[in-house]
Amino acid sequence: MFWVPLLAGVGLGGATVALMVLGGVLNQRGTWATTMVAIASFYVVFAIQSGDTLEIIVHTGLAAGFAALAIIGARTSSWILAAALLAHGIFDVIVGSVIANPAPGWWGPFCLGVDVVLAIALATMLWRGRTLD
Repeated sequence: MFWVPLLAGVGLGGATVALMVLGGVLNQRGTWATTMVAIASFYVVFAIQSGDTLEIIVHTGLAAGFAALAIIGARTSSWILAAALLAHGIFDVIVGSVIANPAPGWWGPFCLGVDVVLAIALATMLWRGRTLD
């Protein structure tokens, strides 16, 4: 059950980048920061669905940490945004072995696929010397 959600996530990540291009927002820091915040907030939604207060608190704190990285990245260095996306992908893989994971079993591989594609897309742009507005 790992490969299908992973490939679906890769596909959605690619589609997200394509839509950013079509929408003319690929080069905007705010786009990438908002995307990072949205990605991190899904675990809060799953925690709320579980009804476990401690999970809600823990995952809200973790989402706030990723949101802080998004804000710092938007204000200082786009590399922080790329690193935060990659870090969230790693988080997706290890979350269940470190703390309670309220997400469905397929979510980790799916979100990993999205996160890594977005991180690679942003890092590639930055390596090529493109700056974000």
